[in-house]
Amino acid sequence: MRAFLVLLCLVAGSALAQEAPRPVGADPGSELGLQLGYALGKDNESEVHGGPGVRLHLLKRLGSHFAVGPEAALYARAGSRLIVSWDGSTHDYRTRYRPLVQIGGVARAGLVLSGVRPSLLLGVGWYQGAAAMIGVSLGAEVELDVTDWLPLVIDARFHENLLSGFFEDAPDQNYRSLGLGTRLTW
Repeated sequence: MRAFLVLLCLVAGSALAQEAPRPVGADPGSELGLQLGYALGKDNESEVHGGPGVRLHLLKRLGSHFAVGPEAALYARAGSRLIVSWDGSTHDYRTRYRPLVQIGGVARAGLVLSGVRPSLLLGVGWYQGAAAMIGVSLGAEVELDVTDWLPLVIDARFHENLLSGFFEDAPDQNYRSLGLGTRLTW
């Protein structure tokens, strides 16, 4: 509910603070993005855990096709883990519920089409879920210009543990996320 109210305030604020269009060749500026989404994670026991969450980014636009900057995300229960223990006669199964936290950077490269902007996303970051890891994400997004002041953004990403192929004891975790949101530019 709080995330919805924040989104509503951001949308209302951007509608009230409309500016004239940027002249051609002007500095492309920055953007603040907010997305609501859902993430799924797989733990070492191959159990899938998921939950709703929010993603926030602050990007510097480098022309009309590229943008880079920091981002952070928090998804409830997507970082959960099934713990299996053996007491000598029976197995004990319990789930440790944890959020998935992601802090890192993202780069976006895309095309500008009439009212639609498809893009590829590449990110690197620190993830804390069932275990901490350094990960890489790859995804795609589509921005739809619903109105002049409210773009609608849909994205899907794959998040993988960057170290799982190099160290035998690295957790073999991966996450998938799907988001829906908007962004403000200035």
